[in-house]
Amino acid sequence: MAIVRCQRGGLFETIWVPLVSFKAVRLGSRRFQRCPVHGRWELIEQVDAATLSDQERAQAARFPAGPVP
Repeated sequence: MAIVRCQRGGLFETIWVPLVSFKAVRLGSRRFQRCPVHGRWELIEQVDAATLSDQERAQAARFPAGPVP
């Protein structure tokens, strides 16, 4: 699982497989995907988990996206 951030700042976990996406539209290094934090479609980008605090990682773990990449 990868931690991603939506354009409104929400953090959540999703499966991030390079060059593969069934529930998102790939736009270079970003994707247009439904954000489970805000419940709407938004641009998301992958975040380096090492740069996040323990609290931010815990917040992302509360919002897993579905099982399909």
